[in-house]
Amino acid sequence: MTTTKALRVLIVEDDIVDRKLLDRLLAKSSLSIAEVVYADRLSAALECLRQSCFDVVLLDLGLPDSRGTESVVNIQRRAPHVPIIVLSGLDDEATATSAVQKGVQDYLIKGQVDSTLLMRSIRYALERKKAERQLQAAEHRYRTIFDNSAVAIMMVDKAERLVSWNQFTEQLLGMSEEQLLGRSVKSLYPESEWQRIRTLSVRQKGMQHHLETQMYRGGGDLIDVDISLSVLRDSDGQATGSIGVVRDITERRRMEQALRRSEERFRQVVENANEWIWEVDANGLYTYASPIIERILGYTPEEVLGKKHFYDFFHPDDAAQLRTRAFSIFARKDVFTEFQTRNLHKDGRVVFLLRSGVPILDEDGTLLGYRGADADVTERARIHEILDRKQKNLGVIFDAAPVGMLLVDEELTVVRANEAVRHLSGRDFREIIGQGPCEALGCTRYAAGAKCCRDADGDVPCSLRTMIEMVFELGKPIRSLEVCPELDDHGTTRSPWLLASVEPVAIDSGRFVVVAIDDITDRKRAEEELKEAVEMKSQFISTVSHELRTPLTSMKEAVTIVLSGEAGRIKKDQAHFLDIAKRNINRLSRLINDVLDFQRLDAGNMTFHMQEGALDRTVEDAYNTMQPFAAKRGVHLIAEIEPGLPPITFDSDRIVQVVTNLVSNGIKFTPKGGSIRVRVHRRGEHILIQVSDTGLGIPREALPRIFERFYRVRRPGKEIQGTGLGLPIVSRIINSHGGRIDVESEPDKGTTFTVSLPIKQTDAPNLLPQQTDEHLEATLHES
Repeated sequence: MTTTKALRVLIVEDDIVDRKLLDRLLAKSSLSIAEVVYADRLSAALECLRQSCFDVVLLDLGLPDSRGTESVVNIQRRAPHVPIIVLSGLDDEATATSAVQKGVQDYLIKGQVDSTLLMRSIRYALERKKAERQLQAAEHRYRTIFDNSAVAIMMVDKAERLVSWNQFTEQLLGMSEEQLLGRSVKSLYPESEWQRIRTLSVRQKGMQHHLETQMYRGGGDLIDVDISLSVLRDSDGQATGSIGVVRDITERRRMEQALRRSEERFRQVVENANEWIWEVDANGLYTYASPIIERILGYTPEEVLGKKHFYDFFHPDDAAQLRTRAFSIFARKDVFTEFQTRNLHKDGRVVFLLRSGVPILDEDGTLLGYRGADADVTERARIHEILDRKQKNLGVIFDAAPVGMLLVDEELTVVRANEAVRHLSGRDFREIIGQGPCEALGCTRYAAGAKCCRDADGDVPCSLRTMIEMVFELGKPIRSLEVCPELDDHGTTRSPWLLASVEPVAIDSGRFVVVAIDDITDRKRAEEELKEAVEMKSQFISTVSHELRTPLTSMKEAVTIVLSGEAGRIKKDQAHFLDIAKRNINRLSRLINDVLDFQRLDAGNMTFHMQEGALDRTVEDAYNTMQPFAAKRGVHLIAEIEPGLPPITFDSDRIVQVVTNLVSNGIKFTPKGGSIRVRVHRRGEHILIQVSDTGLGIPREALPRIFERFYRVRRPGKEIQGTGLGLPIVSRIINSHGGRIDVESEPDKGTTFTVSLPIKQTDAPNLLPQQTDEHLEATLHES
């Protein structure tokens, strides 16, 4: 070998004479030396190897800071890929053997080394180290392939125990390395499958075998596998074990079984279908006929296959025409559906068949035949008769319907109308039939060319004619559209409110629409009157509430002044009665506020000042407001607010109102010594406010109704507290924020109200005005 690369040599030698000797030997050799670096201690050598790369190390084992072969170990640890040649003054076989075992490439005796021997030793060391690296790289490549293969690879020894496997084997079998190492391969197979494998005599015959079998997974379940088995031999050709490549075919087996089941289902469907399933060749000769042909035409499949053409069953009067038509379809290779033919049963009676078929083509597009299904439609004529009778009956119903009914064709012409239309329009049938729908009703707007009438909003044009056109175009109904046309009743103009619906119908293959018109004028008038009454009631309650506030405020101030003693000393009994008056004034004031709030929410008139902000501060304000009241009642009020809550969009005053209302309820119904906990935290995309108390709880039967207005929980022997408006107001406020409120309660253990507010504000649901009932006035009257 000729070394062409210039070498960097590290000489680790503490003897200056030996170093000079090695220097001269290297100079006399034919090696190309780029640089020689000296180190007189092991530590210096390790530092050189850390800072630079070398091609070979010439090492003396007798260094001041290291003795014997430990120098080899340390250098290899620092530079595992650099070959080491030991030059020692000690001619000791044990030391030489130990050094070689630890990775030294050569062991030379200093007094016996010349330039040629040193050159040869360096060259061989470099070659061996290079070969080692190549071998390691090859082993790494093969091991990578082995470990990352998508199939399981297992090696067993002569005793048929597992000695090596790849990672996929553990995955396939669901077993760990500890479970597999040394395991008898027999235990991986059911007994019957193992005996089948043994009969192959793979090792004796020395052949590769391929088979499908089953193996156990770690959990005891079986999987289907495909195995290739080969014999492993040593250099003398003796069998040392075997190797198996295992592929999981469980999914393939499952698909094969599913395919077989699908084929079986298809066969059962075909053989049990009410339709006759058939196949013919390009000449029309039957190549398949399902068994039902015997029930339909009286022939068994055996009497038809290869003996009858499809046209052999045609009625003689139709045969020539139908055959020509059929072969025309064959020539075009068309798909055909609803091809009705008249045929003769084996007993001579007439059978009508409705036929459908698709062409069977080869890869070149050549027609091989047709495959299709025939349905027996002999009963169709009888069904048509029944339908005719039904249509007559429907006509009677149409004419007698209490709402106006128009039957309109595709030309937008009225072809039928009932008595209710005649009564609504004030016209004779001769003025209705044959006209357009608007003309038939006598619409003055249409007659004037406006082609529109008022809809329920009063400002958007809405044409009955347009409705009908859209139903014809889309084939879908349009229902419950309110319109207010101007109708000419022989010189008298009136504007009734009509509820119109248009439904598409098919009659004798023709397209029509049925227009239903209901006069809802009285209902609309009643709705308007009701709306006015509700508004008047709302205004009345608001006025009364506001009028009550002014004297109440004066009364409260006056009572407060007297109680404070500013107007002179008062007796104890007088103070007692004045205190009762003050409490009831406060109660009435709260009631009026609740009534006004609920009235605004009920009418959809409450204003919300939605701003982005920190909810925790708002809850703290409510907490600070209610803390004195809780302390006065001997109830512990606790606040737990999660730090770092994101800002949300909300009305701060209204949320304070919500929290104080819920806490106030808790104080009311929690005995002395109990506690109320206000917890604020995030859950997903919502912030939750939970108010929990240890109070009396709410009976289970009352939970569904607690958000109803004026509903108050009745407790035996206890006064009913509150107005029954607080929780409904809370619920409406939360709904207006796009949130929700839930309640959980257990009698004698306490209640938890959970308010959920969205972090990202969406459009809050519209609060539709609700009718205010007599309870509102009753509550005011009661107070």
